[in-house]
Amino acid sequence: MRLLIVFLFISGYSISQIGTGQWRLHVPSNNASDVVYVDGKVYASFLNGVSEYDESSSEVSVWDAVNGLSDITVTCLGKSSSSNSVFIGYDNGNIDHIKGNSVTNIPAIQLAPIQGQKRIYKWREYQGYMYCATGFGIVKIDPVKNEVRETYYPTNGNTPIVDLLLKNDSIYALTENQLFKGSLNNPALPDPTQWVVDSRVPYLASNSYKGIEFVSNDLFILLDHVNYAEDSVYQVSGAGLLPTVSESFPSQINSITVIDNKLVVNYSGVSIVYNASFGQDLVFSSFAGFELSPNMLIKNGGDYWMADGNNGLMKVSSTSYQTYNFVGPPKGDFFAMDWQKGRLATVSGGIAEINNTYNIRGLYLFEDEEWSLYDRTNVQEWTMGTEIFDYIAVTIDPNKPERFAVGTYSKVPITVFDEEAQTVDTFTFVNSTLEQTTLGNGLSLITGTEYDDEGNLWVLNGWANEPLKVLSSDGQWYSYDCGVQAKDKLSRKLVVDYNGNKWFAFRGQGLHGYNNNGTLSNTADDKLINLNTGASTGALPSSEVTAIAVDFDNEIWIGTDAGFAILYNSDGAFDAGPGEYNAQRIKLEYEGNVEYLLGATHITDIEVDGANRKWIGTANSGIILLSADGQEIIEQHTMDNSPLISDAIVDLELNQETGELFIITDRGLVSYRTDATYEDPNYSDVTVFPNPKRPEFNGPITIQGIKYDSDVKITDAAGNVVYKTTSNGGTATWDGKTLQGDPAKTGVYLIWTASNQTKGRYVGKVLIINE
Repeated sequence: MRLLIVFLFISGYSISQIGTGQWRLHVPSNNASDVVYVDGKVYASFLNGVSEYDESSSEVSVWDAVNGLSDITVTCLGKSSSSNSVFIGYDNGNIDHIKGNSVTNIPAIQLAPIQGQKRIYKWREYQGYMYCATGFGIVKIDPVKNEVRETYYPTNGNTPIVDLLLKNDSIYALTENQLFKGSLNNPALPDPTQWVVDSRVPYLASNSYKGIEFVSNDLFILLDHVNYAEDSVYQVSGAGLLPTVSESFPSQINSITVIDNKLVVNYSGVSIVYNASFGQDLVFSSFAGFELSPNMLIKNGGDYWMADGNNGLMKVSSTSYQTYNFVGPPKGDFFAMDWQKGRLATVSGGIAEINNTYNIRGLYLFEDEEWSLYDRTNVQEWTMGTEIFDYIAVTIDPNKPERFAVGTYSKVPITVFDEEAQTVDTFTFVNSTLEQTTLGNGLSLITGTEYDDEGNLWVLNGWANEPLKVLSSDGQWYSYDCGVQAKDKLSRKLVVDYNGNKWFAFRGQGLHGYNNNGTLSNTADDKLINLNTGASTGALPSSEVTAIAVDFDNEIWIGTDAGFAILYNSDGAFDAGPGEYNAQRIKLEYEGNVEYLLGATHITDIEVDGANRKWIGTANSGIILLSADGQEIIEQHTMDNSPLISDAIVDLELNQETGELFIITDRGLVSYRTDATYEDPNYSDVTVFPNPKRPEFNGPITIQGIKYDSDVKITDAAGNVVYKTTSNGGTATWDGKTLQGDPAKTGVYLIWTASNQTKGRYVGKVLIINE
């Protein structure tokens, strides 16, 4: 029977206007790994959070590390029928318990002094208690007292337990290699010697066991084969393992489970409920344009709920599929970003020095609070069979944001999308000046892409003889020799400054600058400079340049693996003599000692906000905000003092229209709404929020869309000045208090601004309700 597709996108996760100073975690929304049904609500687990669908209100909400959960990487869900609640397991052994609208953290496993991994693999409920399979054993938890009651060590804590079952007072513990059995009536069960190996299940030296289930009194086991699509489900008998289900399609199996005392096998592409004779009772299958990858299937009443790896949470039947999605990235890999005029582009790839990661997850665009995906499934030029992977660079044309370019480490190094013209152009060494690497692997490495003001696309081509390339706005390619220090080197970063100079880096070679004198085809008058650690040749803190940024004064901020420095006269550096083009480090006096600001901190990225302040991403110290001149640390956000999900920052990007700072970490994508934006000198779209400001709101009132560096005054209706401040770029904030620090009284307040160049003007009003 052909299935009727019903796509129902329901979102209660409307947080497009997070307030200034607030955070949000961008949870990948398509890959659901587990699902449970508790008291009218369906919970589905994702990489960095748990969605909750309330059937009575038809709303989807999300639990994550920013709004209630205690950790990041979710591995599995468990249902406690006795307490009408949900247990969440994490990769590091942490546990959260959701009951109603509250979350209780149970950190006992995470904090336990246990060697090896603590991952929570599986939950099972038995006689009112929750049992979890972990990386070292089995833990019994009381769901009422939220405490650990007992811990069992079937393998003496040396081998992870990937699944468990409890039946007829027996407990089964499955490892990747074999099956153990113990008696729940045995008071000495925590002793490893009280467990026996189930001899019916042979020891595996290769391949691995993945799951077990009971149907009636028959035990079934899932074998995960090392070869793709050769997985198998067996019935455990006295004679050993008996093959059960057999299908004509390749058997790539995600999981097995039980519904109505029937075996369910979740294949890649189809979920099948089998009857006692292993015939197909019910089939939920993929079809053209709709690819399933079911990870878990459950039933509540007459409804079937699926956690799907491609489509998120679904309700499925024999005639229709419904998806219950929230706003989130389509996939969970993040590497680099760019933003221009309302669009955030994120690439998912990676690079391990000279080696590939073969990441094929593509590009994600975030615009108007919606995510879209560009990958092999919907970009014809990237279809299967095309050797494109490791998407590691992206740029949006600031003058034409519907045009953007993607750089990769593959055989298709550059792709240019033009949505207005509806074209997709790919460039390789065959149809451009792009070079294959000198490593002899047949690939081309692109680590930097930037559009200049004329619409020319500049490209940094690593492991090449002429690493700086440009695709002109009229479609011509040019290459530039950047000196011996740039030849045959691993490339890093690329930026274009306000004078059109190109600044870029290679591994261990400091910072390079290139001035093409406004001409692309004539190289005779071009200038090149290389800053390194020499006392008269740059004075950088390290030759490993890991971040480059251009501020409003056209100063070049240079981050390295050992601190940062600033090239103040960037344009004059090309004609300067030795020692005249050195980068400068900021020195501060502290307790009588002179120290460099941030010392030898490993800098991973630098972003300049609308107030010319610098946001510094670090390898292990979170995010640091410096004043415009770099003399003052204004803020520092770490895991200890904020909802930042990791102190290891990979990339930063600012939405300069809203001030939202997007942060790629080694554990996912999170964002923070800062108090600075680009100016609007014409005051064409001034926004004041929240308005009205109610008693329950504790954040600042934000005035956005004003002129750069404006003096802002708040007056009452009678014209009395209540508060005054200076804008950060095009944004100013008011904490709702008077100059004396008292909460402003209920009433309407007027907002006036005045810049250093123009006269003052009235821009809006705000209602404060404090009663």
